[in-house]
Amino acid sequence: MSYRLIILPQAKADVLRNAEWWAHHHSSEQAARWLDTVQSQLETIVDFPESHSVSAENDDFPYEIRDKLLGLGSRPSYRAVFTIRDDTVFVLTVRRSAQDVLRLSDVESPPSA
Repeated sequence: MSYRLIILPQAKADVLRNAEWWAHHHSSEQAARWLDTVQSQLETIVDFPESHSVSAENDDFPYEIRDKLLGLGSRPSYRAVFTIRDDTVFVLTVRRSAQDVLRLSDVESPPSA
């Protein structure tokens, strides 16, 4: 099955905020590299979205949510939280893996199918 990818506004803002963090705490070059890498990694979710693990918070959501690990190096420290509706993958948020547990009120629900 072929999927299309929609990165919701919150997830786009999360990516930009995290890139700014990289620029302030590392360098603008590393931030640009991180941003390019994460954007490329997000695009691969559509290849096999069901192959990614169900999020730890899945039971607290009225729809299934999954995680894709993102970032530089062999131990990515960010996760894209996404859901699949029909032939569309919606990225809800991009968070540091160490952030607090995701709650339903933390994300905008994806559009109805």
